Amino acid sequence: MSKKIRDYLFYAFIFLFVVGTVLVSLYASGYKINLSWPPKFNRLLIKTGMLALDSSPRGAKIYLDGKAQTNSSLMPWEKEYLTTAAKIKNLLPGEYELKLERDGYWPLNKKVSIYSGQTTFLENINLFRNDLPLLIIPVPVGEIELSPSRKYLYASGSQKIITLKTEQEKTLPFPTDETGVWRKNSDELLSGGRLFNAEKKTETDYRQLIGTDASDWYYDENSNRLYYRNKNSLAYLDLNQNNSVLVAAGEDYQTYEPRGEELFLVTGGTSTVLKKYSLKTKKNEQEIVLPNVGHYLFQRGDSKFLTVYDDQNKTLYLLNPANIASSEKIIKNVTSWQWLDEESLLYSNNWEIYFFSLKTGTSSLLTRVSEEIVKIIWNKNDEYLIFSTTQSLNAFDLKTGIITAIFKTEKIASPVLDDKDGILYFWAQIGQQEGVYRIFLQ
Repeated sequence: MSKKIRDYLFYAFIFLFVVGTVLVSLYASGYKINLSWPPKFNRLLIKTGMLALDSSPRGAKIYLDGKAQTNSSLMPWEKEYLTTAAKIKNLLPGEYELKLERDGYWPLNKKVSIYSGQTTFLENINLFRNDLPLLIIPVPVGEIELSPSRKYLYASGSQKIITLKTEQEKTLPFPTDETGVWRKNSDELLSGGRLFNAEKKTETDYRQLIGTDASDWYYDENSNRLYYRNKNSLAYLDLNQNNSVLVAAGEDYQTYEPRGEELFLVTGGTSTVLKKYSLKTKKNEQEIVLPNVGHYLFQRGDSKFLTVYDDQNKTLYLLNPANIASSEKIIKNVTSWQWLDEESLLYSNNWEIYFFSLKTGTSSLLTRVSEEIVKIIWNKNDEYLIFSTTQSLNAFDLKTGIITAIFKTEKIASPVLDDKDGILYFWAQIGQQEGVYRIFLQ
């Protein structure tokens, strides 16, 4: 080999070394050469971005624009596919079609935007299992109530309590046309003035103390009082003393909610009035007038706000119990709702789901769907929403804005969520089989 050729090779190696070093350094610094035709010299060298992904559960295969993502390797014939959790570096800025796939789960599709010199985070994405529902018990349609311990279900259509571990059923020993309500932190079901202990299978009949005409029962956990209506009067049974105390009488009491030593009432007549009544002084402390045309119900729960629902006009009233006269917030055209925290809630408006802030008193549209929404359920642990229609169950992930169709059949009603174990219970008609079903979500 002549000296001239050796010199050419020497300078060629130096040139390739310099170019290679520059390219590797640029790549390591997050730059990429954008080859296109016709060439655009102002877009030849582009600062790339990064995508950080995580899912629950992990292990989902990642696709961008239909191409499975792989780990960089010195042996390109050995492909190792990327799965969540993962970081994908050196992506050219722009919009990509992201797809996540995991065996046994519904695939997830979402458009993501990558920006120059930035990391796009999509973490804690919820994936939902692609399972068929399992029939627990064949029963007619009715409300379903899950006990606080998650051990029992009450199906009002058949008045049966179902032990979820064994799927054994127990019919209530007394007929009742009232919806059953589980006591907080207890496996005791209150229905029609009688308390049934699902664990011990014992019954306590409070009607023996106050008569059989009482209705609209409500147990106040804090005071250990059992409130009830009896014609045009309101009273409570003091379970510590086993004596009945008359609270108010002489008006048309539509609905009520006790809170400590205060009782909130909606009374009818020539005008409809919401009153704040003191049990200590036996006097009205505050009142506001409600529209006369309406059917009002207190939605008793854990919120610090009073929640009154007019199911005739689909209107929700939110009030601070400390001052009902000046704290009224009104949301119209509401079919279902769930509290997110003390200052905000989600609600549905037939075809739409909104976020409502009590601080600002404003609503923000989150999504629209093609079927009429019947019920929404908030999973605070994983920050997703279950919404049902008359024929489908769906999951709406608030972090990503993605809706996943979980299940579809002829008829669906009364879904309830075990958010600890990720199980959804519901009544459905699947083919010719009606009953209570369960489906695993995650």
